Amino acid sequence: MNRLLQLGIPPEIVDIWKKNESEHLLPLQAKSLKEHDLFGNSNLLIQAPTSSGKTFIGEMAAIKTALRRKKVIYLVPLKALAEEKYKDFQEKYSDYGLKVIISTRDHRENDALLENGDFSIAIVVYEKLIQLLVRRPERVAELELVIADELEILSDPERGSGIELLLTRLKQSSCRMIGLSAVIGFAERLSDWMGASLLRHDRRPVELRYGVLHNGTFQFCTYNDYGEAEETLGDICSDDNSGEVLVSAVRDLSSKGESCLVFVKSK
Repeated sequence: MNRLLQLGIPPEIVDIWKKNESEHLLPLQAKSLKEHDLFGNSNLLIQAPTSSGKTFIGEMAAIKTALRRKKVIYLVPLKALAEEKYKDFQEKYSDYGLKVIISTRDHRENDALLENGDFSIAIVVYEKLIQLLVRRPERVAELELVIADELEILSDPERGSGIELLLTRLKQSSCRMIGLSAVIGFAERLSDWMGASLLRHDRRPVELRYGVLHNGTFQFCTYNDYGEAEETLGDICSDDNSGEVLVSAVRDLSSKGESCLVFVKSK
């Protein structure tokens, strides 16, 4: 992290990053700086697994650009992600003169700020930027950097075509684009179309075990080394219902200090 000081990042910002991220950059993050000129002017497409650190790459580029008093748009596909990113950026950077705004359907009070270009970093969902460029097409000339997070949304049958048109409009402008995606097909073709260098990284800094839990036995594969193994997980009987199995497994994992993220069928 301290090497970022040599790249023009203020010591106070580096301290924030060390506190909130790590004392050391992850391999993907270091590669983006050493081999792909993250703080330069060229477009970049990053394809890497979840938890590999690609979101922080976008954050570093956004802050570096905003500190130069240039405007940054940070695109996300969901209102919840926009809310999370906005609160995070506000907490970390508002004291350093960076004006961070959010503009979503739930935060229309900031639409005027977005339209007037009154921001350092604007966190918006994709469709908000589409609407802005329809109403105020001249605003695209003021954008220095657009971070397109969760870019796999291009494959969405309902939203993908509109977002492709948005990227086409951005391509025709002089602004820089950085795309972030966990899984995206034909990454080489997309990077060529964007005029971007492709940074692809397949390893996770924290190993992922994925498999099936049945009758108390978790049979799994490991993501990085393609290994296979099994372990006993939870105090589970074959006639337990799915809810009891879930609770038992989570209790077992949490007692071992593991983090758990549970996906359910509905809100």
